[in-house]
Amino acid sequence: MFIKYRKWARKLLFFGIFNYLKLILMPHTGEHKNPMKIFGMEPSTVCWLGYSVWPNVYLYRKKQKEAVIQGIHEYLCQFFGSSINYTILSEKKTKELPPILKGVSSSDIWIPDGKTQEELESYFNDYPIQEYLKLSGKLNSRFIQNSVVYRSEYLKIDNCGNYGEEMLLNFKGRHLIFVTTNFRDSTIIQFLNKWKTNQGFQNVNTLFINLHLQNDNMILFDKMLDNLKINRNTDVRHLKPSEDALLVKWREMTEEMTLESRDYLIRDGDGQGATVMTFPMFFLFVVWNSTENTHIMGSKNE
Repeated sequence: MFIKYRKWARKLLFFGIFNYLKLILMPHTGEHKNPMKIFGMEPSTVCWLGYSVWPNVYLYRKKQKEAVIQGIHEYLCQFFGSSINYTILSEKKTKELPPILKGVSSSDIWIPDGKTQEELESYFNDYPIQEYLKLSGKLNSRFIQNSVVYRSEYLKIDNCGNYGEEMLLNFKGRHLIFVTTNFRDSTIIQFLNKWKTNQGFQNVNTLFINLHLQNDNMILFDKMLDNLKINRNTDVRHLKPSEDALLVKWREMTEEMTLESRDYLIRDGDGQGATVMTFPMFFLFVVWNSTENTHIMGSKNE
């Protein structure tokens, strides 16, 4: 199920064998009953078909949105069971957080400007543990330093062109992706050096930073990442042209990603290796698993 949440409380759901089903919550003066108890709703719930808007569109009164959203979600969970991946998406610029629903495996949430740190922490403390969480908005100084958000296993951040240092330095999970978020070279250097010397980020398996505008081929920022500066101030190693390239694999949601690289970093103490790639428009850091790149592990003590 894919729910799209916006100012007009429009709902868009994708599930199972259906292509889509669209639910719109908005004020209406007419009295339309629900004799068929659509989605398990009581007959007294105002409901009508919006043929002029889109096929398979059902409209409800806006003031009923909380009850309608909860009711439809419970109905679909009972109908399809746990075999369906349910996702919540709150649309950009909405002023409200989406309702908290059980059995949701992933969420893509716009953080409204008017919410305080305390309100956001209370909301996410009540939020169910999920496989994937994406947050968008102006996110600097929006969360407390030890926020539950930073303990998400898989976190994706869209900071709308603002700097992402705060989110990176507070992250305690395993997979972190930034899109449309700016970074200073010094922050990347700090991250790599702390990981190498066992001073931080020991749980991080993947870090990806993309300076492109999302869903576009444009570059958002005038200042790009400086590969030479980052490598000069870290212990990133480089394979010789005669040496085999490094192969690293990781999973992004349900998709397995594969990459070859010639740059890497070896952590002090345990000799754990990680691939490092820095380009003007993006940065990638991926920790190897125990079976990857064993042909260079002998260099870990050099």
